[in-house]
Amino acid sequence: MTKTNRKRCYVILFGGFFVVAMVTSHFVNMRSLHTTLALYKDSSSHRPEFDLAWRQSYGFFDDITNENWQLLRKIALEHVNHKYPRRPLTHNPAYDHRKIKYFNSAPAWWQTNYEPNFSCQFEKRVGNNTNGDGPKWVCDPHRIKRLAEVRKKKDPSHPGCVVYSIGSNGDFNFEVGMQNEVGKGVCEFHIFDMSNYTSRIPKELERVHYHQWGLAKQDPNVSTPALGNRYYGLKDTIKLLGHENLDVIDVFKIDCEKCEWVTYEDWLADGIPLLHQIQVELHNAPPNAINFFETLERAGYLRFHKEPNIQFSDGSCIEYAFIKVHEEFWEGKNFTKVL
Repeated sequence: MTKTNRKRCYVILFGGFFVVAMVTSHFVNMRSLHTTLALYKDSSSHRPEFDLAWRQSYGFFDDITNENWQLLRKIALEHVNHKYPRRPLTHNPAYDHRKIKYFNSAPAWWQTNYEPNFSCQFEKRVGNNTNGDGPKWVCDPHRIKRLAEVRKKKDPSHPGCVVYSIGSNGDFNFEVGMQNEVGKGVCEFHIFDMSNYTSRIPKELERVHYHQWGLAKQDPNVSTPALGNRYYGLKDTIKLLGHENLDVIDVFKIDCEKCEWVTYEDWLADGIPLLHQIQVELHNAPPNAINFFETLERAGYLRFHKEPNIQFSDGSCIEYAFIKVHEEFWEGKNFTKVL
């Protein structure tokens, strides 16, 4: 199917903020969706009444009826991202000049913007100990196990399940928890940190690979990354790990102390495996936070959990969890982008 985009663009001034409202009608190119689903088609037990969720979630949800999926779509389509839609940077410290923290602070801005717009029935806070800082909210971990089994049955050389953990600080609580959820040997773990914490890797954690580098914005001029660098872009990382032909990274967990604001567009770039779930800690509230959310939303990422980091940042840092669906999920939605 040929992809055609028709866009009308309106520039509006709302209370000192320029907003571009983009109204898009499109015919979605289904080729990438069909390519991904082909991996599951022979082994999937889904029935026609579950087909809509199955297709639009890349095979992840195989037991949600078409009727219930349309209700979930309706909730997401009706969701409003801002308490003040015409002035979405209200309370943002870069724009709001009131001197009271309740009205001019990162926590105040997070409190009034970007609540979850989707729900996973069996979401779980995953960790060996699920309390405190470190565990992450994962959408329906049992489905990750099922998909890994389907992939391995279809292609024995497939790794089954792949987890990227960017930013470790020597804490492997999440990875051990994921292994407990899906079973030993089901997931291949790739852990990234600039410091060497290999001595702390729990002995029970299987199929773990530790990479001593951090994530940086991808340099478009690099075609073949050299070994030994302190930072690599995501595409460089994919190449160094030999994952150019990998179809999906099941969990992309990232806590990189603000690198998220300069790397998020790389997460969606050509040549990057589909990141099925993203668990990210966002630090403070820079003005481009709006572009971060709008970019992910347009790419099909739904927010299913939001959790403030109260202990270490007093709510200035927020943990978000996203699940990827195909862009056709958003058919009929109008997107806005703040300049």
